[in-house]
Parts: sequence; structure tokens; C-alpha cells
Amino acid sequence: MPPLLVVAAVIERDSRILIGQRKPGSKHALKWEFPGGKVEPGEDPRDALQRELREELALEAHIGEQIDAYEFRYPGAERTTALLFFQVT
Repeated sequence: MPPLLVVAAVIERDSRILIGQRKPGSKHALKWEFPGGKVEPGEDPRDALQRELREELALEAHIGEQIDAYEFRYPGAERTTALLFFQVT
């Protein structure tokens, strides 16, 4: 089974990076995360990140270079997650 593809935005301004904390009672409650989300089937990762930023933050952004990527598996998950980080302005 192919990995679940997830994209994340690294948004830096004035030497600060935007990161959010999940709500209590949610999946992975109180964990810290970058804005982003899952890539839909057939969707380009950059387009997915642009869509997620529009949905989550009501923001239009320039998706820059991919700056990192790694794969991991949540305990008990059936497949791995591939996480792609992009620089965003």
C-alpha cells in the first residue's frame, strides 16, 4: 500500500515560524503541527498545500521549494505517512 501523502507549510516571518497546536479531545490532541493536510488522489502536492492553506487559514500563498521530507508510521497504522515540507511565503 502506498504511503499517505501529507503536505506541510513552513511559513516564516520576522524570524518566527507559524505552528499550531491541536485542540484537546481531537485526534493527536495537543500535538504541535505545521499548517497543511492530506493530498487528494491525483492532486499535485503544491496544489494540495495551496488548497489546505486556503481552507484552514483563508490565505493565498506562494508555495516555494520542498525543504524536507520523511516517512513514518503512527503506532497501529496500516500504512506509512510521507510528509513533505515546503517553504511558503
